[in-house]
Amino acid sequence: MSEIPRSMDYAMSKAVAVNADTNLRQFASNNGTTFSPTVNEIRINVAADGFLDGAKSYLYFTINNLNAAAGQALVLDNDALCWIDQIRVESQGSVLERLERSAVYTNLKGRWQDGVGQVLARNTKMGGPVSAASIGNDGLSLDEATTSTFACKLPLGILNAHHGRAIPQGGSFDIVIRVNATAAQCFKWESNAATDFSITNPRFYAPVYRVDSPEVMSEYSQALQERGIMWSGDVVKTYINSQTTGAGPKTAQINDRSLSLKSLITVVRASTIVADATSNSVGSSQLLGVTQMRYIISGQNYPQDTVQYSTTDPGRLYEEAQKALAKDGDTYCEPTCARALFVATDATGQGILAVDLKRFDDEKLMMTGMNTASTAAPNLLEITGDGSSVASDITTFAICDSTFVLDGRGTITASA
Repeated sequence: MSEIPRSMDYAMSKAVAVNADTNLRQFASNNGTTFSPTVNEIRINVAADGFLDGAKSYLYFTINNLNAAAGQALVLDNDALCWIDQIRVESQGSVLERLERSAVYTNLKGRWQDGVGQVLARNTKMGGPVSAASIGNDGLSLDEATTSTFACKLPLGILNAHHGRAIPQGGSFDIVIRVNATAAQCFKWESNAATDFSITNPRFYAPVYRVDSPEVMSEYSQALQERGIMWSGDVVKTYINSQTTGAGPKTAQINDRSLSLKSLITVVRASTIVADATSNSVGSSQLLGVTQMRYIISGQNYPQDTVQYSTTDPGRLYEEAQKALAKDGDTYCEPTCARALFVATDATGQGILAVDLKRFDDEKLMMTGMNTASTAAPNLLEITGDGSSVASDITTFAICDSTFVLDGRGTITASA
């Protein structure tokens, strides 16, 4: 049976959208307007009388360089979220999502998931690195006693839900943002003796939809009361370890317990660079001395054969990273990390370790990762290095499916 092409199928048309009003809502911090490494917790209550579109949301705030003398400028360490150490989402006292080392993960997303168009947008809105053949680690520079204001997307699964789902009407939650207590690690400073800054007037913006159809809202209310409303997204768990100087195999404990672990990404940062206020302590990562690696999950190797690495053989590591950081439903991400920066061993370095654990790359499916919650077996990262290996901070991010449920009492719960 022959069929006419879609270009000639005039019977096929888009469905008419439900009648609704849309407003851009602002949610201000409810515990102050000025924050710093000493007053370092920002709390924003988000209670919208409608459906909140987290995919179009952003955090709006001002960075103030409080150093007044010449030679005391600051440079954003990749982008304007580099001062954030942790982000939590809480609902009625329960933690729905927690992202540790938030700035490090935000840099990974910006570097590995943004094509050229997004790089330009990140530069304009978030102060990220300028577009070039190789995107470096330095973002916008703020001179002494100057300020700049930014609009930044938060890397949270509850906001960036699968299929672009809005957060259902009837629930409320708090976004809690913690400023890194070590000022030297918040930015790339021109002087390690002048690291004073503040964050002022943080506000969360998001479109909120109010559906005008009584029939639709009646059906929605009935479903909410009977079984609750469920949606899902990718959340990130963080595991922090350290590595000592010297050759030989070294292990990092991960021990993730997730219902659907989709990928593991590890950032190795030399301790000397992390401690250096004048360096890219957040945005850089180095594979100095690494000769091979493997993740061991429940006694099995992932990938199944050990990945060899050298500055002349980075291909397999890059392949795993490009799959591990792919957006939901995609096979590969769109990185802006060039080979020269992937293998660099100084503060310009961007090399990472990773493994893709998804069974399928299909946006219609969830729970496509490994179930590591069903066993108490240890999960490890084993890195083998040569004599040039140095003491390092090892941060592993575990990307996993999370299910959120809003019940008829207005309580949101999460299961990952």
